[in-house]
Amino acid sequence: MKDQLVLLEELQRHDARLQEYDATLKVLPEKLQALRNDLAKVEALLERERASLAEIEAFHRDLDSQLKSDEGNVAKSKAKLSQVRGGKDFSAVQREVEVTRKMIGEREEELLKLMAAIETSKKSIAEHEKDVAELRAHVAAEDATTSAKIAEIQARTAGERAERDVIAKKVRPDVLKRYGTIRIRRGLAVVPVIRGTCQGCHMTIPPQLYNHLQRGNTLESCPSCNRIIYWDEIMKEKALERGEES
Repeated sequence: MKDQLVLLEELQRHDARLQEYDATLKVLPEKLQALRNDLAKVEALLERERASLAEIEAFHRDLDSQLKSDEGNVAKSKAKLSQVRGGKDFSAVQREVEVTRKMIGEREEELLKLMAAIETSKKSIAEHEKDVAELRAHVAAEDATTSAKIAEIQARTAGERAERDVIAKKVRPDVLKRYGTIRIRRGLAVVPVIRGTCQGCHMTIPPQLYNHLQRGNTLESCPSCNRIIYWDEIMKEKALERGEES
């Protein structure tokens, strides 16, 4: 039965590594996806900035067109003034010129503000384009690194699983089934007992059971957590035996 315990311990080590590999294979793509999500967000922000700039530029063009139209109207009004000698018509045309000139002044002021906003927006977009380009390069590099890591871990997993299968075939079917059932429920299926205490649940086992464990002739379970337990010194003895054989 000592040999079965040694096999179970080794089997559990392989299962722990396989579990670690599986967790890593799950986490790596999640981290990469998080980076991709961040990239998508900043790209969306950049597109909104570009759309906003396009709207401001379109408004600037419209306002500039209106300004040119107003300037043309002033020229026409001045021409009218030269033809009108006085009276109500002269006053009406003169008011028209004054109103149009005022509008031109307001439009010119608004155009200056728009030009400043356009320049500020262009500078901001240029900076953000640089940031996005750097983030894209970073994501591309992480993508390549992650793919390489995944391939490496998949290869390790295949080798680990092959070694695990070899060991599993050496374990008695009833013992293997028992191990598997406990592992599903408890995670850790095989634990040592040190100075009479189960290292799985940290409960003290009965003295008689402790005596059985020291003999190592039977496969025992902890009365508290139902894990397979063994006297820790047995594994030390087995390790020494393997050392002498090698």
